[in-house]
Amino acid sequence: MFGQERLGEDIRFEKENRSTLEEAALHLEEIAASLRKQGKTTVENGKEQITLSPSKDVRVSLEYVKKGKHHKTGFYLEWKD
Repeated sequence: MFGQERLGEDIRFEKENRSTLEEAALHLEEIAASLRKQGKTTVENGKEQITLSPSKDVRVSLEYVKKGKHHKTGFYLEWKD
């Protein structure tokens, strides 16, 4: 991502895969259930895994972009240690 060094980002982890809408929704529900129940969730991308342990106070953001026929959305949780 542009400007990572400037922003002081230490770790970068990405995961991307194709699935049905139903499978994608199930995956989001599993992440939400883990965060709700355990306060953390672990995600893998085939090469590595990372455990996300947000603080109790988070900022939730949703981003939506449409370019021609292509649609993209992102859900973000931001928190401080």
